[in-house]
Amino acid sequence: MLLYNPYKYKKKEPKWIDADSAIRSIHKGRRILIGSGCAEPQFLVKALIRNAKYFRDNEIVHILTVGIAPYGEAQFADNFRHNAFFIGNNIRDSIYEGRADYMPIFLSEIPRLFKTGQMPLHCVLLQVSPPNRRYVSLGVSVDILPSAIASADFVIAQVNRRMPETYGAAKIPLDCIDYLVEADEPLIEFPQSEPDEVSMEIGKYLARYIQDGDTLQLGIGNIPDAVLKNLKDKNDLGIHSEMVSDGIVELYKNGNITNKMKRIQRGKSVVSFVLGTKKIYDVIHRNRDFIFYPSEYTNDPFVICQNPNMVSINSAIQIDLTGQVCSDSIGEKFYSGFGGQVDFVRGVKRSAGGRSFIAIPSTAKNGEVSRIVPVLSPGAGVVTSRADVHYVVTEYGVAYLHGKNIREREMALIQIAHPKFRDDLLNHLKKHRSFYIEQKTIKDDDSQVKGLIPHTKIFEGKKIYFRPLRPFDQKSIQDFFYSHRPETIYQRYLTNVESLPINEAQARVSVDYNKDMALAGFDNWMPYAQMICIGRYIRGENNVAEIGIVVKEDYQRIGIGSFLCKCLIEAARNHGIIKLEAYVAHSNTGMLKIFKKNHFTVRESKQVCGFYVFLNVEPEEDKQKPKEQSVSCKV
Repeated sequence: MLLYNPYKYKKKEPKWIDADSAIRSIHKGRRILIGSGCAEPQFLVKALIRNAKYFRDNEIVHILTVGIAPYGEAQFADNFRHNAFFIGNNIRDSIYEGRADYMPIFLSEIPRLFKTGQMPLHCVLLQVSPPNRRYVSLGVSVDILPSAIASADFVIAQVNRRMPETYGAAKIPLDCIDYLVEADEPLIEFPQSEPDEVSMEIGKYLARYIQDGDTLQLGIGNIPDAVLKNLKDKNDLGIHSEMVSDGIVELYKNGNITNKMKRIQRGKSVVSFVLGTKKIYDVIHRNRDFIFYPSEYTNDPFVICQNPNMVSINSAIQIDLTGQVCSDSIGEKFYSGFGGQVDFVRGVKRSAGGRSFIAIPSTAKNGEVSRIVPVLSPGAGVVTSRADVHYVVTEYGVAYLHGKNIREREMALIQIAHPKFRDDLLNHLKKHRSFYIEQKTIKDDDSQVKGLIPHTKIFEGKKIYFRPLRPFDQKSIQDFFYSHRPETIYQRYLTNVESLPINEAQARVSVDYNKDMALAGFDNWMPYAQMICIGRYIRGENNVAEIGIVVKEDYQRIGIGSFLCKCLIEAARNHGIIKLEAYVAHSNTGMLKIFKKNHFTVRESKQVCGFYVFLNVEPEEDKQKPKEQSVSCKV
């Protein structure tokens, strides 16, 4: 039984007819909607162009189609004018040259234009599977067609034996169709190339934020495919997405996608259309694990939010340092469209445990242009507002913006920009806005910390999430400092430190990983997690570094400090440090045990009331030599 049934019954038999006769029944000056994506009825479109002399001032509307679009050519300017809900490659030049128009609109709201009569439809051209009893299937694309079919004066359907038969609202009664045109032809395919290195790095970052049981919304392209390639260790994933592509096939066949944890449409992958190849067409054909619904359902934020732990991943063209996202234009030139980005961003925000990501490469034009900019290019429009954005991801990391002030957002975004643009971005802020003049950025690329520590580790039942310390952690490190008891502060600094002002906190989180190291642990993987430990070393003269480790009181004595110590020793070895050293108070027995366990030499100090500990770090090339280690360390 359909959850959503928009179709009206005309109570008459559809007529089998040739394409030219069907097309000539369309009146001059009226609006024609063409089916979308890979389901574009190319045979009917060719007939439309073949009979162009019978048309005058007819408006053609559709969302993205990936087939032919000859009605946008200059020679047909008097016959047809295209009004695009979403701009594809096949119509972009026509829009640039003024022969076609672009309508910015959320995908979820397009059907309302037809239903309310704001945009009356005269005719719908679509493609369907062969009749099965009294029904046909819309196959790979449902999207805005149900409301169009229900609202149009009449419907012409190309019947193609190669169209997959799919379920949900894709199954429509024959009574909805006026003319059937038999035309078998290869279904349009939309293959994707293998993700490049940058996309794979972004995919790895995103995969860390996807948990077992999450329900996913993904677009098409290198980044979504890279994410999917990194989800082979995830279980019971779900799909509720406006579209899917070939990238989900392997996860579905391997059992990673089960939809068991969804609250609505449990056990089913819910989509509106498919852009892919025969690989996915074969999977969805007569497969009740996949159900197709119109965009006013799949993209309705109030439907989306009913599934817990929704995750949306969308792309952008440009993001400014306040978090404004431009996705549909390059400056004044319109490039694509709103699509479902905002629909899902807002729906996911209201999902229990939901997470929305804007994922982009850090640069464009072969690295010559930063996609993270001080201000959007002149003419660029905002698709997703700064208040809607939660996560932004590049190949240099993840920035969490929600609930952050402008300064915190700016620092988070600068840190995931390409290193060669970071100083320029910061200098712009210092010049044009109220910003801490002492603030600095780091041009590292994380090469020193990649692979150094696992993302998570369990200590006596407590799961800790580790990552490098970053400039946007300024408030976290202040909260960490003020959570300590006075004796912990004394043991760390060997003096009574009463405060950690913002300028000092900034200095501590602005780590240059080309020479120093700082690893932090958190009690949760979410951005608002509390910092519970820090391990770091600071390089001094002659490649000797001071090491310091602090663990929150209620997380001590479960192995966290020793684990951080091991990580720092390994980092120092790879970093060219020859000696780690520290001063430890007599009362800090826990820290002494950690250093002794990791083979530090302990001596009474003549400089402070405590111990001097050190370890000579074994060079990489001498790892196999049977000699005693010694390193030094300072807390």
